[in-house]
Amino acid sequence: MHRVVAAGAFVVHVLFVGFTVIGGFVAWLMPWVFIPHLAAAAWGGRMAATDAACPLSRLEDWGREGAGRPRMNERGFIAHYFEDRIYPSRLARRVEVVVATVILGSWLGFAIR
Repeated sequence: MHRVVAAGAFVVHVLFVGFTVIGGFVAWLMPWVFIPHLAAAAWGGRMAATDAACPLSRLEDWGREGAGRPRMNERGFIAHYFEDRIYPSRLARRVEVVVATVILGSWLGFAIR
């Protein structure tokens, strides 16, 4: 059961991060997506700007520990799965700025479409 919880939390995390990054572009085609995307981006921005603990990270860590696996990086999901795999951890802040710029650009495109 713990493995299922950890895997489920991982999948939801990946979907949430993906939606946060590209959801503004999806809203160009489906305008009703804009409000949920705004909420997702606000949550993602809060997580990036503070040391707040994400409930999904806590849930995944609970599942990982229960399954006998090590906890994620103490900085959370993004640091654990993306940093030093997709981009160097020393560039983390720059990547956050690029992602924020992409999101804001998608909103600008949504506004002028």
